[in-house]
Amino acid sequence: MLKIQISPTKKVDGAMVVWHEKNDDVDLVMDARPPYGLKFKPGSVKVIYAFGLLGITRQEKIPELLKNLVEILEVGGELYIIEQDFDYILRAVLGGDLPLREFNKDYSQITHINQEEIVNFLERAGFPVKEQVWWQDSPIFHKKNSEIIIMAKKNNLQ
Repeated sequence: MLKIQISPTKKVDGAMVVWHEKNDDVDLVMDARPPYGLKFKPGSVKVIYAFGLLGITRQEKIPELLKNLVEILEVGGELYIIEQDFDYILRAVLGGDLPLREFNKDYSQITHINQEEIVNFLERAGFPVKEQVWWQDSPIFHKKNSEIIIMAKKNNLQ
């Protein structure tokens, strides 16, 4: 059972860490973003944990990115999308709880995204809304308050 984590730092025990830049936590250097994509055999990955991947991908390339992730997932495999919730972050900035300096340092991304956008992207990738699960917390890794976690399972129709 192959589990991969797309993140620059180790967050999930037992998962192979894949990232586009080499560092001490990275097991395999590979860029998941288009035009590159992950080069795993189709249907060979049981679980994918994608941390911040949509945020570092241009919005128009996200459907292609998700198509690649669906392709490498086995039937019944799980895709976890973990992203910064722009709605939460924006409220924190406007409410004065998050200084603009901290926002620019810690939350600067190519694409800002919220729960509704993730749900829509996943639905277009073949994960029906009724089969997507929104996690409030995670028993597998530490979840920040500003993060959204949505899990979707690949069915045999994808």
